[in-house]
Amino acid sequence: MNTVDYQVQNVLLVNRLRDQSSAMIGKVQKIGRATMERATIKDVAKLAGVSNATVSHVMNNTRFVSDGTKQIVERAVEELNYRPSQIARSLSVQRTLTIGLLISDVGNPFYYPIIQGVESVAHANNYDVYLLNAGYDQKRSVKYVRSMIERRADGIILMSSRMSMEIVGEATRHKIPTVVLDWNEVAFQDATAIHFDFERGIRQAVIHLIELGHRRFAHVAGDLSLWTARIRRDLYLKILGEYGISPATVPVVEGNFKIEGGRRALHQLMNTPAKPTAVFTVNDLTAIGLIFEAKQLGLLVPDDFSVVGVDDIGLASQITPSLTTLALPGFVIGELCVSSLLDLLSNPTQEDSLRTHMVEAKFILRESTAAARLNTH
Repeated sequence: MNTVDYQVQNVLLVNRLRDQSSAMIGKVQKIGRATMERATIKDVAKLAGVSNATVSHVMNNTRFVSDGTKQIVERAVEELNYRPSQIARSLSVQRTLTIGLLISDVGNPFYYPIIQGVESVAHANNYDVYLLNAGYDQKRSVKYVRSMIERRADGIILMSSRMSMEIVGEATRHKIPTVVLDWNEVAFQDATAIHFDFERGIRQAVIHLIELGHRRFAHVAGDLSLWTARIRRDLYLKILGEYGISPATVPVVEGNFKIEGGRRALHQLMNTPAKPTAVFTVNDLTAIGLIFEAKQLGLLVPDDFSVVGVDDIGLASQITPSLTTLALPGFVIGELCVSSLLDLLSNPTQEDSLRTHMVEAKFILRESTAAARLNTH
């Protein structure tokens, strides 16, 4: 096509759009006077002078539509302030475009970036997210999962430390694509599992503490009825044993994953015969509780004892001293949860090997660890 022909076509297209826009103004005034109700796809089609199917293809990007027609439809959508019905769109794609996200405790800041990651990928794929707070309650968790099934959610993401096969089974029995985070007690046949790999990070933390001269170690666990608490304790004790520290000499105090649990645990640790100089905690909130309570008792971290946490929540780098920890990339975890769920939706028969993902916790060195002062105890 030569330059003259190209310019002529452009002029013709501009004139066509101008004429149709003028006609559209008249149509929209009539439609606006005729009804004050919410505009429908039929209204948009009538105003744009196209079929309902063409409007649908433009809105959902499901089939090629010429640029000129697309602009006319988009102008009609804007003029009528048209918002497509979610129910109608769901029926057209045979999905509800909703995801259920069940979380142990929405008050735990560990979940904040995960929720953001979930929402980011969900939004990019036109999905809405139902946020469900389990409150560490299995009965409530089962109730919420059943609610998502009744609402015909396209998929469910389970992030509850009080997980059970009853909870997972409620979803998988109904063939609802399911992603389970950080719960590895059993294998899943009909769900994707995302696990946290703590071994390398814990090993780095132990080596770091030993190099600082620490020999008296302790652990503040979470609720030990939970797999997530037991696996962190067991890895820590195993790795200490590999470096010559007998697990039998390591006090383990059971906490509750919260700041208050860390505060209580410190009193127990300070009453042990050989007070520890290095404490590894199940998560950052517990570690922060230790640090806060140490100040109340006239102790200093890391002068009197070093502390290492897990998670790398936002507060970990803001407190004094800043917290040495094992970082889990929350936003990335959230993105991975939704992308894995979308993979299940598009390929429900994928191989089992593709249904397991590992996310590594990385050692982050900050101010809460220092050389041991063994002669002070």
